[in-house]
Amino acid sequence: MTSEPRILPLPDSGAHLVIGADGRLRTRLRTGRFALVDAPPTELLDALERGVDGRSSSLDRLILEVQERESADSLRRWPEERRDVCLLGTDPLVGELERVLAAWGAQVTVADPASEPPEDAALVVAYAEDAPGRRRWSELDRLPGRGIAWLRVHREGEIVLIDPIALDPSDPTSVQVAARRVAASSAPASTEAWQQAGPLTPGPVDGATRVLVLARLLHVILAWAQGGAELDRLRTTLWKVVPASGSVSEHTVLPFPAAPRRVNR
Repeated sequence: MTSEPRILPLPDSGAHLVIGADGRLRTRLRTGRFALVDAPPTELLDALERGVDGRSSSLDRLILEVQERESADSLRRWPEERRDVCLLGTDPLVGELERVLAAWGAQVTVADPASEPPEDAALVVAYAEDAPGRRRWSELDRLPGRGIAWLRVHREGEIVLIDPIALDPSDPTSVQVAARRVAASSAPASTEAWQQAGPLTPGPVDGATRVLVLARLLHVILAWAQGGAELDRLRTTLWKVVPASGSVSEHTVLPFPAAPRRVNR
């Protein structure tokens, strides 16, 4: 004989108690996992049904256990040692990125692009609206050598590009990414001129482009924070969205040795 399924919210948590058709009691955690409550005392369900006036020792123990699991899940989502993120930029898109990162557990600092990133930052993300906004990036390319992850986002007209994330000095720098793009262009001289002195942006990033860019940034940053399996690929992947055609593409960018210094004789 089966019983009527029931679902009851578990107080002070994001979990629910689920009584399935088999009559067994399970907790459904926020992650979607189900955990069997073995031999639940009768007072547990009675306490839940009575609401705030029905707390009992068995219910309190269950709530505490679920809260501990939820805390562990939160640490997996954003490990504590990688929570300090510095954003360089003043565009509204930077403010939106701050909001979504903070909502998922990052400790975010927003700074002027001309300022020095905090020494305790684990990751620095820079956003540039135009060519002048990228002029300091060659200096910031040294951040991975100090153990700080380095991620760059910039616009070229309406196009938005996200450089490969750099974790150590062997990863592609902003200078190398720009050079690789010139080398791969069918009009290298024009591409280089645009990179160095492109016009100011034609207006705010449109809504659809903003959603795509934020989603990609969150994807890359979470892979970094969690040490995800895709991280190695993201260290050599340039991402690009072209709103005019609606195209989204990825391009492999590999580092290359720095040119030897010329010695004057």
